[in-house]
Amino acid sequence: MKYADKEIQELEEFYKNVTLPDSIELFHSTIIKDVKAFVHSHLQIIKLRQGVPVFEGFYDRLVLLKEKLSQ
Repeated sequence: MKYADKEIQELEEFYKNVTLPDSIELFHSTIIKDVKAFVHSHLQIIKLRQGVPVFEGFYDRLVLLKEKLSQ
């Protein structure tokens, strides 16, 4: 398993305390137009589907967004 409850809680805490932009380019030519909705939906998915490998991409995208916002 790539992530556990602790990692999810850390992401939730980070996103609760950070100012989110309206939109952001996550990857080359991949733009998130509603960052707030993106974060909310991705957090819900990783909580509901924890331990299911096919859903690990949702966690990866949240981590990447966190890195971009922390720069």
